[in-house]
Amino acid sequence: MTISSETNRSGPYPGNGVTTAFEYQFKILEPEHLQVIKTDASGVDTILVLDTDYTVNGVGDDGGGQAVVAPAPAMGTKITLLLNVPFTQDTDLENQGAYYAETVERAFDLMVMRLQQLKERSARAVTIPPTYDSATIDQLIANVLALGDKGAAIEAVAAVAQYLETVADVADDIPAVAGLTATTVTKAGEAAQSASDASGSAALSAAYANNGEDIVIPGSGGLFSAKHFMLKSKAIFDSLTNTIAGWIHAAAAKTTLNDDDEIGIADSATAWVLKKISLFNLVRYIASITGQVKISGCETVYVSTTTIQMKTGYVFFNGRRTTFGAALTKALNATFVAGAAGGMLDTGVMQASKTYFIHAVRNVATGAGDWVASLQYDPALVNMTNLTGWTVEGRVNVVLTTSGNVIRQYTQDGNDYRSANNLTEVTSSTITMADWQLVQIPVGISTEANLMMIVGANSNSSGSLSAWTDFTSGPGTMHLSVNVVSPVEMRTTGKVRTRAGSGVIRLTSSTAVGTMTYTLQSIGFNDYTVPRMNGATA
Repeated sequence: MTISSETNRSGPYPGNGVTTAFEYQFKILEPEHLQVIKTDASGVDTILVLDTDYTVNGVGDDGGGQAVVAPAPAMGTKITLLLNVPFTQDTDLENQGAYYAETVERAFDLMVMRLQQLKERSARAVTIPPTYDSATIDQLIANVLALGDKGAAIEAVAAVAQYLETVADVADDIPAVAGLTATTVTKAGEAAQSASDASGSAALSAAYANNGEDIVIPGSGGLFSAKHFMLKSKAIFDSLTNTIAGWIHAAAAKTTLNDDDEIGIADSATAWVLKKISLFNLVRYIASITGQVKISGCETVYVSTTTIQMKTGYVFFNGRRTTFGAALTKALNATFVAGAAGGMLDTGVMQASKTYFIHAVRNVATGAGDWVASLQYDPALVNMTNLTGWTVEGRVNVVLTTSGNVIRQYTQDGNDYRSANNLTEVTSSTITMADWQLVQIPVGISTEANLMMIVGANSNSSGSLSAWTDFTSGPGTMHLSVNVVSPVEMRTTGKVRTRAGSGVIRLTSSTAVGTMTYTLQSIGFNDYTVPRMNGATA
């Protein structure tokens, strides 16, 4: 950071009873470094209190920010914003300690800010032309000081200025007037001395800011300017940079990276505090902000009416890769027990006519993977009662149960589930338009339902069967229309993407003439939302 502008005050801004935000156009490093002054209609200044009368934003910004004053300053008042850095030095650089350029630069910035404060204050001081000699300045200051002692008398004279002609007629009072004149001259001399002192302070401030390297500030007892320390610090920084660069360049290259390899990083919450992160945590962070999720393998295989087998493969959730090097056989009619032949329900008992969502879980201590079945689609809602020491990584598959409370048979390839048998979901001579929850299609999520339409027509009959959802993308509509003279049965297959959050489709028939029979069968589905490398379709 640098101080690239000499601006150190903003305003005065007129109050209007409405505006509360007033801009300051200079950089501050702490909220306390901004002084807010309110001037009332009679010209009396009041220094406002931080966090009581106002708050500050834009701290650290080169272009400044705003002071937000509450309540809004009334009409006739003014708000002035000043740089107000305390004249203390808090930076402690230890001999041979760690070097942080930001710390030194901050100290320089504060030094420059203080010099800007002095410059702003000296600019408001009474000054005299540089051509005045010391004797004239001494006399002017003496006269001003003398005049200050007669302030009340001067005010009295001003109050009776309209009577000066009358006073002139009073000759006896002329000596007294002459005495007051002499006092005025004395005070003028005193004012000149004050101006000289202010001029000297301004020159000293300039020396503290601009004197070159190794040039002592006159009269300071051996102190140096900000420019001197900047040049010295730059030389140290250049040396450190070259040294560290040499170390890095000379270090041995690591060809095989490990998860626990470490990288240095500066903590953004605390200025230039050195911390470390592992390569694993770096990968996890990148994955979390990019939404990177990936699955390979890990399909289900039907084993028995209550048991499935999960194939080998890996899952990548939350920046973590969990590998399943061996197939695991799991029971859907028992609660979770780790390992092959263990139960897999998160809670409760196996239920009929349900969609169970299969989630990958990871052992916190060992990193080993396993599988849990839940009626909850969202991993965050999986019941953790039987999963102490495990984390739920994400959903991978589904398993459906029949009305007879056994596992429905499918053959899974990637994200495609092919049912063991076509199932007639609905058959009728008339199907009124409605949403249908198909028995052999998952409930609660959107999938691509693989369907067969069968339309039978008697002689001289015409009609159609339609299935669709309210999706605007993906497979969304199936339609079969029949118009015949002789009896016929026609079939067609296709895909309809079921509605998100419910898994339903909309179905209707239309008979124009004659007698029709409409049948819809389910033959499987594609679980397209699972990001499986070998089978994802969307």
